[in-house]
Amino acid sequence: MTSTSLLSLTSIAQMGLFLGIASILFGWVEKKDKIVLAGQLAFLLLGILTLWILLTDQIALPDTPGIITKQVKVFAFFKGLAWFSLFNVVSLLLKFFKLRLHQYSLYLLLLFALMLFFMVYSIQQLPG
Repeated sequence: MTSTSLLSLTSIAQMGLFLGIASILFGWVEKKDKIVLAGQLAFLLLGILTLWILLTDQIALPDTPGIITKQVKVFAFFKGLAWFSLFNVVSLLLKFFKLRLHQYSLYLLLLFALMLFFMVYSIQQLPG
């Protein structure tokens, strides 16, 4: 896979993370639950994109054992994004069943999203 297509995949994921984080924070400031829900739905769409990327082998891993390349880091990022999406589904289920743990799961979700956002930012800074 070329560096340009890796950059485009990671850029789409980064913008999806940014959209979700910004929506959740804006929803908290304005005290609008529907905007927070829109942020979580953005994370859900990002999870669907991630599953498509992982299941269709969009990232070609090189056969060099012991050497960590940019493709390996991008693959690890998308695996982390898949786990993040699973946690997002759990958080959405907590919201729909109106359990009080939803707010705490949303805090953890936002923290995990910020970690993934800066992880993809550091991957994008690596040379081709």
